[in-house]
Amino acid sequence: MQGRRLCVLVAILLVELVGLGYFIKGFFPYKKSIPGFASRQDQPWDISQPLSGGSTARNSRVPDVEAQYDRLVIMLVDALRNDFVFGNNSAMSYTQGMLRSGNAIGFTAKALAPTVTMPRLKALMTGTVPNFLDAVLNIAESDTSSSLKYQDNLLWQLKNHSNKTINMFGDDTWLRLFPDIFARTDGTSSFFVADTVEVDRNVTRHVRPELERSDWDVTIFHYLGLDHIGHLAGPNSPLMRPKQKEMDDVVKDAFEIVSAQDKERMKRDKSAKPTLFVLLGDHAMNEIGNHGGNSQLETSTVFVFLGQGIRGQPLADKGKNALSKLLTTEVSQINLVPTLALLFGVPIPKNNLGMPLRELLSSYSDSERLRMLQVSAHQMFGVVRANDPTVREIALAETASNSGGPVNCDNEGESTSDVLRCKYRRALATHRRYAVSGSGAASKVEREYYDFMEHANEHLSRAFSGYDLGAMFTGMAIIGAATMALAALYQSSDKSGGIISTKTWSLRVSAPTAALLVTYLVCLWSSSLIEEEHQFWYFWTQTMLALRVLTSTAAGDALRTVLQMGLFRIIRAWNQTGQKWTGEPDIRLYLNSSHTRLMWMLVVATVLVVNVAVHRLHMYLYPGPARSVIARRVEMRSPTYALGTMPYRRDADEYKRRVAEAERARAAVLYSGAETAGLRALMLTQRVFRAVVGYASFSALVYQMDRNHGWRELGVSEGVWSLVRWCVPADLGQVARLVYLCTALAAAIGVACTWYRAKAGVLEHSPGSHEFRASVAQAAALDLLVGMLPVLLLLSRPHNIPLFALFLAMFVLFWSQLQVVFGPRSLASVTDAREGNQSDVCGCLGVLRPSKLVVLFCLVNASFFALGNSNSLASLDLSNAYTGVSRYNEGVVGLLMFVSNWAGPLWWAVAALATLTLSKQGLTAQRAVDALVALHLWQACTLLVLSIVVTLLRTHLFIWSVFSPRYLYQVGWLVGFYIICATCGGLLWLVGLAQVS
Repeated sequence: MQGRRLCVLVAILLVELVGLGYFIKGFFPYKKSIPGFASRQDQPWDISQPLSGGSTARNSRVPDVEAQYDRLVIMLVDALRNDFVFGNNSAMSYTQGMLRSGNAIGFTAKALAPTVTMPRLKALMTGTVPNFLDAVLNIAESDTSSSLKYQDNLLWQLKNHSNKTINMFGDDTWLRLFPDIFARTDGTSSFFVADTVEVDRNVTRHVRPELERSDWDVTIFHYLGLDHIGHLAGPNSPLMRPKQKEMDDVVKDAFEIVSAQDKERMKRDKSAKPTLFVLLGDHAMNEIGNHGGNSQLETSTVFVFLGQGIRGQPLADKGKNALSKLLTTEVSQINLVPTLALLFGVPIPKNNLGMPLRELLSSYSDSERLRMLQVSAHQMFGVVRANDPTVREIALAETASNSGGPVNCDNEGESTSDVLRCKYRRALATHRRYAVSGSGAASKVEREYYDFMEHANEHLSRAFSGYDLGAMFTGMAIIGAATMALAALYQSSDKSGGIISTKTWSLRVSAPTAALLVTYLVCLWSSSLIEEEHQFWYFWTQTMLALRVLTSTAAGDALRTVLQMGLFRIIRAWNQTGQKWTGEPDIRLYLNSSHTRLMWMLVVATVLVVNVAVHRLHMYLYPGPARSVIARRVEMRSPTYALGTMPYRRDADEYKRRVAEAERARAAVLYSGAETAGLRALMLTQRVFRAVVGYASFSALVYQMDRNHGWRELGVSEGVWSLVRWCVPADLGQVARLVYLCTALAAAIGVACTWYRAKAGVLEHSPGSHEFRASVAQAAALDLLVGMLPVLLLLSRPHNIPLFALFLAMFVLFWSQLQVVFGPRSLASVTDAREGNQSDVCGCLGVLRPSKLVVLFCLVNASFFALGNSNSLASLDLSNAYTGVSRYNEGVVGLLMFVSNWAGPLWWAVAALATLTLSKQGLTAQRAVDALVALHLWQACTLLVLSIVVTLLRTHLFIWSVFSPRYLYQVGWLVGFYIICATCGGLLWLVGLAQVS
């Protein structure tokens, strides 16, 4: 019966995945773009020239405005936040000096979400809004589908229309995006975030040799170290200022080299032009060093332009706050594309949505500057027409007919495209009137052009990506069908009775569970509640615990739950997350700033707790027999053992009791010689298991303390620490791999322990004893619960490691039998309220009592946020995704990233498995299948409602910054956590347990 239900569940999940695939295909399509590449033939007639032949007169164009520069150096510093350059605490003194003296022009460049490297590079080189799915493809180094080989971009224009030789050194994302563009390259993987030194040295070693050569025109340097420091330790790390100083030194050296070269080149060749140097960032970082979202900190990066002809406003105030104005002087990041295209005299890429930076065009004459703006506006109007084919092209004769007066666009109708066409026509008419009659001022013409481009940018940024509504609706229909099938499957359960009683038509699920589901589905409609989802789970976790206190019949049970509420209050205060309060003080900030010594003391204490837990579980809950017991069992095989009852033959009752006791003892311990050897093997495997887990947790501790210099914070001398390091490999990567190896070895030994326990049967209740002994399934689940901790400690940030000790304490408090883990054995005698006897608790309050599994489900979700995660891509922690990885592998990196970010939910999921084994009913096939069906019914309801929400709100202001990341997280929860880990992993564990035992 359960096998058939399980097969049906698997089939439904496959159908649900098909529906999810359809919906993702429609909701996350590749960005629509105008095919082909711009050419000089696409540029418009100069409207300031007399008309000749035809209404459009494109056949006799005048030459374009002459290029101002002929060489370009782009120095991109990954995650360069604006205050790292313009702020008072910046260590970039040379760059700040150039800005103060007016020899450089600086801006705060605003990036759009998702703020990760690949989509930002696309924006910087194409001038368009990148595909949101690029945030996912950003991690896949082998992906080539996101290449810009066949999409118009600035580098292609420079190479093919100006015959530029282009070189690139640094992040190899450029090589994937722009194949066949670069002449010389030296790519560096951007994902080894633990490396903050060599990754930049590999770039800097090319700066002087490459720039001193004469056979280059465009050189790109992409530095990653500053971004890696942010991921590892945050923007306030002691490593941050030295890294800023290192980048500032590179700016100084590179600019001085090209400036000296320019003097020599321009002296030898009168037609030579100077070099433009651009310092910029692709994105910034938030207060903990991550990025990916759309917060103010993550989107505020920089543009700094240096070179001959660049003249900023010298600052009379040379004080610390002299550059504070630049922190608020914001321009769009995509404005770089048309600006550089015009400065270098190449066509603007076809899909560009950016506008030329006014300050960079100030050295041109009025007529040249207006011509540039006309070219830029013409290109953007081409994008408008490509998105709305009904928009007619504007002929020059049409603009001439309106030269007698201004064009009014206020009553043009409701069509945005018509309004944009009117604004463009008005700008052309104003320009022509200025050129022909000299009426008006050039500044007025500039305002008209920028007015059109600003409105076109705003409109096109929203409309430039299309949705495949057919695929989206198909996906929703399939997901809806899968949801109804899961509800019917859950309804068919003989044990739970389903959702609704078919006899009384009453709700069978508990009131707290129903309220939890309904309120959660309602929250998915609010962008603010999605951003602050952690508050939902914190509230419901404490509410569920409070309901258990109110409905408890035993004082001991209520007291333990109150202690759990206190522990959870500490857990929720550990990491502030979300958007509104993410920068508020929390325990993490307290531990990482002024009390780092305390943090490392807690880390050491947590590792000790793990080892004590393993030891006490083996000693008290499922101990192996002592040698004296084995010897006593051999003795009891002798028939003379019963002679000990002879003195009681005269007392018939006592004699019968003694004989019965002797028979029970003999039945319980009478083993063959092979079975006695099995008992000894069990003793050995349990000891080896404890030793391996202990060494793995010790190695994880050494890795964390050596990587983050925790031993210095604890005051450990170098001599003592060298002795500690002698116990593990010298290379930290090998230490991490040792932890993985020990964990795998512990798993294998755990299988052997389970087999020996099942064979020997030593874990059952001993005759005449009321002391708790774990069953084979309970022992296997608890071993898994503590055996996985070393890997989770290895892949967590140091300040989060103590949370696992609190998690373990909360779980132990669920079960009085487990309190021997932290306390004396006498604690195990505390009365534990039975889950099955709560129907009459406090009268009507009994229906309000949530089960332990429901509370654990809340803890699974709450622990995800308690570790500092949120529904923003910025909270994804990449710093531990490369722990122990020697070379980039997408599968391994993806797995480690998932484990490091879902460490809390993974641990509590195993705790739920242990709860199923420890409960009164025990772990049965029906209970396991019922639990899986209930979990997937929850996820299917969530996925269906979220699909409806993002479809209806697809034009919402926060669709890409809030709802789309939430949908991606939902995919991660469904596929990664509930299907792969909970379903596949849980079933594999159950089948293995059945085979072994």
